[in-house]
Amino acid sequence: MQELLPLNIASNAFLEKEVIDARNSLSTDRLDMSFGEIISMYERKEIIIAPEFQRLFRWTDYQKTRFLESLLLGIPIPPIFVAEDQQGRWELVDGLQRLSTVLSFFGLLDTNTDKNNWILEKGDLVKSFEGYSQKTLPLKFQLNIKRAVCRIELIKWNSKIDMRFELFNRLNTGGSPLTDQEIRNCIFRGKSSNFNDFLKRIANNSDFIYLVTPTNKQLSELYLEELVLRFSSLYKNVNIKQNISIHMTDFMRDAVENQNFDYAQKESLLIRVINLLKPLGMEVFRGKRGGFSTSLFEAITVGIALYVDYYEADGNAQLSQRIEKLKNDEDFEKNMGSASNNKIRIVNRINIAEKIFKSQNA
Repeated sequence: MQELLPLNIASNAFLEKEVIDARNSLSTDRLDMSFGEIISMYERKEIIIAPEFQRLFRWTDYQKTRFLESLLLGIPIPPIFVAEDQQGRWELVDGLQRLSTVLSFFGLLDTNTDKNNWILEKGDLVKSFEGYSQKTLPLKFQLNIKRAVCRIELIKWNSKIDMRFELFNRLNTGGSPLTDQEIRNCIFRGKSSNFNDFLKRIANNSDFIYLVTPTNKQLSELYLEELVLRFSSLYKNVNIKQNISIHMTDFMRDAVENQNFDYAQKESLLIRVINLLKPLGMEVFRGKRGGFSTSLFEAITVGIALYVDYYEADGNAQLSQRIEKLKNDEDFEKNMGSASNNKIRIVNRINIAEKIFKSQNA
């Protein structure tokens, strides 16, 4: 049996420093508050729930009823995680369903009037809940809900590391996890809504929707926005250091922090590509099995975008032919399928697409 070699002392020292630096960048505090106190802070805008968070309030009336039943019966509930911003306000990181359930029951959830003042269903233990609302529930029980105690985990970080994305991501890895794009939109909106608005404008483009034909589930999970981000992050930028998800997250973070990011140019470029592809129909991004292919989407859109002037002027007639050539390329096909999100495969696909779509004048 081969004897294990001792770890390099210098590597150990570097590892220890990295761990210590990461720990020192993050501090936490823990306190117990009643939901009544939390409601008051929300009404004073001292607790922030971004619009993207509120859109993700998905609990059914049955789930909401069970939560209020837990509060009234004194059943322990998980903590709510908040992050302190530079003004000292608390930004919700985890606990949206629980907090929104209480706020919406009392008719206080901002910008979501359709989700406010809902009606209780039968509880698992208290069947008589059915039919009650905030207006008809006895005051005694309303006060019991507001006096119920919730553990608050307060997260603080220094200016070097924003832990919200990492924390939100890790807290939502079980059960029904949020998609990466839902997390990105929630977290980065705290700095600026410009990039979110940019993604939404293109995602709402009727021609783009027609070409992708997303399912209702994909729409709810911001799949169209993620496709726009995927294109934007890969156009003239295939230096994928880790994986495509981290690559897109880093691109969005950098863009949000860049006051000179040219949203108009990026938007115009993709719209021009969409306009070229629309006459070819919704089959353009479909593979041999008939399903929508993310691999084809990124390769076709980036490949055309690199030479968009040529295809708008002289190469439009060749577009369909080159797309078919890409779909039938053996090397391209080898880089699809399983592990298609592997960074090497993505780089290979983009490089193959660039060669196939390269204009005759380039």
